[in-house]
Amino acid sequence: MRSSARAWRAGLTTSTSPVDAARIGHTIPLVFTPIRQSRASGEIVSQIERAIFATELSPGDRLQSERELAEQFGVSRITVRDALRVLEARGLIRVKVGAMGGAFVEEANTDRVAESISTLIKLRRMTLSELAEARKVVEAATAELAAQRADAAAVSRLQQNVERARPLLREPITHADASMDFHVELARAAGNEVLYATVEAYRELLVPSIRDLRDPKSGRATQKAHEELVEAVRRHDPEGAREIMLVHLSDFEKRLRRRLAERTDAEKPAVLPAPRLVRAHRR
Repeated sequence: MRSSARAWRAGLTTSTSPVDAARIGHTIPLVFTPIRQSRASGEIVSQIERAIFATELSPGDRLQSERELAEQFGVSRITVRDALRVLEARGLIRVKVGAMGGAFVEEANTDRVAESISTLIKLRRMTLSELAEARKVVEAATAELAAQRADAAAVSRLQQNVERARPLLREPITHADASMDFHVELARAAGNEVLYATVEAYRELLVPSIRDLRDPKSGRATQKAHEELVEAVRRHDPEGAREIMLVHLSDFEKRLRRRLAERTDAEKPAVLPAPRLVRAHRR
């Protein structure tokens, strides 16, 4: 059965989208293993995850129906449905309703990385200060790799980005958004998907803080740093690009820490002086 699945997939063109797959109506006939009822839902999730991670299932592929999956796993359709909900929450599949619906394998989505980090921050397992510190380390490496690997097309995209941002200096919030677009484009030029996903996550998490901290002075400094980074990438100067990025993000980190400290001080309750104890004199 598995070999027939691979043979079927080999006949698909690389341009086949999830919508096209749904319209064609083909289903990936993978064979799954019956499982123990005590942990049924979790084992279904594990088996389908393994199939996706091993590329036995590719983005756009449709899983078998709930009834067929329930028969293979030896469980109820409700248990299968619970497992599919977990997989959808993890961003691995997308469930569509209707006659042409079903469970489809999703494309990788960097938004999930941002959501995970955001959850940890909200749970106070991470702080924005730690995030800014980590960003400095990651993006210094990103700039270095971009200077080593960027081709003419990547340099052109970076140049276009800084040129589009220059007229926005009079609009600090809009310029802040354009600035983060530059950092993501630089990560793309670095040619490393892990770094790209991480920087994309930073954009989602830090844009509110960047908007809050942006003023005309910091906007001009950011624009200048980005233009210098483009030149360092253009001349393939990894050390220069790394140093420019470190200085650039160190400035952001300092301003962020200062603003967070100001907010902490403002939120502290007023402390009344302790009452003085007056001892009675013995006569």
